Amino acid sequence: MPPFGGRYLAQQWVGAGGMQHVYAAFDQLFERMVALKTPKDDAGTKRFQQSAVVSAKVNHQNVAKTLDYFEDGERPFIIEELVSGADLDTVMSGNLPFLPPSTCARIFHQLAKGLAASHAAEVVHRDLKPSNIMVVGGPLFQDVKITDFGIAKMAEEEIGQWVEDGGGATSSKTVLGAIPYMSPEAINDFKVAKKSSDVWAIAAIMYELLSGELPFGKGLKSIPKIIEAEPPRRPPQIQPAQFKSLGTQVYDLILMCLDKDEKNRPSASQLVTLCEDLCYGITKYSFGEVTEVGPYTGRIRDDEGAKLMWHPKCFYGSAKVQVGTRVWFGRDEGEPWDRAFPIVKASLSPKI
Repeated sequence: MPPFGGRYLAQQWVGAGGMQHVYAAFDQLFERMVALKTPKDDAGTKRFQQSAVVSAKVNHQNVAKTLDYFEDGERPFIIEELVSGADLDTVMSGNLPFLPPSTCARIFHQLAKGLAASHAAEVVHRDLKPSNIMVVGGPLFQDVKITDFGIAKMAEEEIGQWVEDGGGATSSKTVLGAIPYMSPEAINDFKVAKKSSDVWAIAAIMYELLSGELPFGKGLKSIPKIIEAEPPRRPPQIQPAQFKSLGTQVYDLILMCLDKDEKNRPSASQLVTLCEDLCYGITKYSFGEVTEVGPYTGRIRDDEGAKLMWHPKCFYGSAKVQVGTRVWFGRDEGEPWDRAFPIVKASLSPKI
């Protein structure tokens, strides 16, 4: 098969979103791997070009860069930075039920910075959700990058039409996937793009990461709750002393961004400043399994064979484990063993 656009060799199909197919491709001119994206059907051709123009305006570490746009045989393609990792939905689904406050604080800060850069360029995402956030390193959580600013513009017609029709029953994956992260004003008038709705969406994502629950539920039944905007419950996982201080700060910041009155929410740039007050570290994360369970402490062996000590109070969420329990954890240096902290019970084997 000849290279697309005269220079891009598709090497591997990565996946498909609601609007597009994504391939890993080799850029022969610059000798690098890139993400090659093309719409699923011809109906998206015009919007795909518009999306390239929109997304190319944003240049920030926490936004996946748009590098090129071209048409090959009347089919449009966007070339984007290829992120080594997976989207946030894939990282979490079947792997982790939730994330500890320190990890959430870091992700919150990164997303706020990426969003502030886009809003400074007068670009509104409109469809922020876990599948539109790429996680560098997958479950290692080395960095996060917001993606598909332009593709979100393509979703506008489908979601906007659903809203215009009164928000009735739907089987659209695009609409159903967007609803849990939509703001009250977006549901009332989706076709008017508002920066405040992006801030709301980030907060909804962060609540889901912190608690393991969507703030207002999922599907069509969540719509009245979103419009009412009653603050979601305080996650019980943040109650223990090790997590209470930072967990409370993150939760309070989430509530600030989920204010029903959009005027009371911080802007993305204000959110960056607020996140700077959160105290979090750049922790190295690993998967492993429990190998010893003692009366007070136990041992974990990571996937590279190293042993660590654990204590029940270091678990975010349930500490009821047994030998063979799969865990995800950060680590602090110690002698004779490093100490695992924080720890989250994971699935039997990571899917990433």
